[in-house]
Amino acid sequence: MSRSHRSIQAQVIILSLAFTALIALSVFLASIVSLYHSTLRATTRSAEYNLQTLANTLRQNVQEIDSLADWCTVDSTLRNFVFGIRSDRQLLDVYNTLLNKYSSQYTARYLCRLVVTDGDRQLIQQGTMVSQSQPLTLDSLDQLPGFAGGSSEDSWTMLAEDPLTYNHKLMIPVIRTMTRMQSSAKVYLMVSSDMITDAMRDYALNEGCDLFWLMNGSAWRLENGALQPVAPEDWQPEEAQDLRRYELLDSQTRLYACGDRTLVAYPVGYHDLYVAQTLPDAVIAEQFPDMLMPLLWALAAILLLGVVLAMLLRHVIAVPVQALQEQLHRISSGDFTANPAIEWHNEMGDIGRGINGLSRSVSTLMQKRLDDELQKKDLEYRMLQNQINPHFIYNTLNSIKWMATIQHAPGIAEMTMALSRLLKSVSKGSERLVPLQEEFALLNDYFTIQQYRYGGTITLDVTYIEDERLTQSCLIPRFTLQPIVENAIFHGIEPKGCAGSITLTVAHDPANGDVLIDLNDDGVGMTPEQAARALADPGPEDAKAKFRHVGLCNVHKRLQYSFGESYGLSIRSTPGQGTTVEVRLPGEPEQKGELT
Repeated sequence: MSRSHRSIQAQVIILSLAFTALIALSVFLASIVSLYHSTLRATTRSAEYNLQTLANTLRQNVQEIDSLADWCTVDSTLRNFVFGIRSDRQLLDVYNTLLNKYSSQYTARYLCRLVVTDGDRQLIQQGTMVSQSQPLTLDSLDQLPGFAGGSSEDSWTMLAEDPLTYNHKLMIPVIRTMTRMQSSAKVYLMVSSDMITDAMRDYALNEGCDLFWLMNGSAWRLENGALQPVAPEDWQPEEAQDLRRYELLDSQTRLYACGDRTLVAYPVGYHDLYVAQTLPDAVIAEQFPDMLMPLLWALAAILLLGVVLAMLLRHVIAVPVQALQEQLHRISSGDFTANPAIEWHNEMGDIGRGINGLSRSVSTLMQKRLDDELQKKDLEYRMLQNQINPHFIYNTLNSIKWMATIQHAPGIAEMTMALSRLLKSVSKGSERLVPLQEEFALLNDYFTIQQYRYGGTITLDVTYIEDERLTQSCLIPRFTLQPIVENAIFHGIEPKGCAGSITLTVAHDPANGDVLIDLNDDGVGMTPEQAARALADPGPEDAKAKFRHVGLCNVHKRLQYSFGESYGLSIRSTPGQGTTVEVRLPGEPEQKGELT
């Protein structure tokens, strides 16, 4: 016993120390991971915000240049000059028009060339490079990058040198085509790469990061204030999969894995143009010394608390747990004798007193639980039996009142007798199951009342009984068929607004010998969803539904309580063609017995 006692104490101490060490290590690692992710998110969001600002500046420039190119294709002065009869005065007007438009552009300093030509006879140009390059003639037009065979789709797709200039700067061709009938002309703009590098000049770039211009699947890196092409073999980015840990600000932002670096790219908004930068490594080495000492003190405090906790647990838990374990072992062996030695004056003592109380009352509790279940089932049955819809009684009394007023006694006696028999059946004692012939008699009294109420426009016929002995031997809960017929009259026949009939058949199920009672009406029918709701419990929020469908739902539950889950009601119905409610009863009621 003492050896086992020491083993429990040792386990408590070891587990306590191990748990506190695990907590200390978890706190340390969680702090490192949290710092790493916080740094990563802050770095990514900062880069994303800077890229958005840069892209917005470039977007405005690209939009203005595209607008200028489109204006050249639709301006009437330029079109008349290119496609009409040309004169020296007209040439001067065209030149002044083009110069005025060109000079009004904010991006004019980046437009190295603005050429309008039909490629055959006429050529007019503007731009910053006109005076700093070789003369541009009709014969040298094809030397311009992208001019030969170029179209609007080739705009903003390449960075190339202008071979006619002396500084060989990188240019971006922007091309438009103007047409009139069978004639065509071309508007050609050369945008200096300075438009990109000037916007990138003031970009806040972290040390060790690179800034890129992405165009049509190609990449240029900003180096020493100029764009340098990136070799295709060095540029194979793959879109990053796990974006949640970065928590991007904008859904348009793209993240790519480029080798061992992460690339953030943001669209300019026009064409296939992006600005991008690589993210710096989320290094926490510089921040680690500042948080090291607080972490060490926290770890030391946690470990010290763990030692104190282990010592306390050794004295407070080990011995009581051993005693409680022995008492539980005796109870599991069938010995329910109370042990006062485990009733200490603390929480463990409360557990001991609870165990002793359990051992004294377990047999009584089991018996009480059985009695409660039986009582609960009996109460549920009585509650369901007492929920028979009383509305037909009020309707009957109302019908008798009006018939007594309008007519002079015909039918009143018969209705009154039928009603009295029904009320007498309702007030009977605790007989739950009655022979089928007695249930038919109750149904006949109810239907007699309804026939007078509806002026004989409805009929109830028993069309087939397989064996007359079933009416004597087959037992059924009292008032099972009446709610079904009531439902057929009020919800089936009455809504269609004309005469109707209800037929009743009694037969055996050849598969298992159960008794099947089918009640068929030629009313308006119902959908499968309505049929399912008719047998389901109405929700507490629908008080009206409780009375509307209490008949069928009540009958279905009473049958299941009386005979089992395999018995009850089933509904077959087609909208507009009528409804059949099938009642399934056990074929040998003498073996089923009444619900107890």
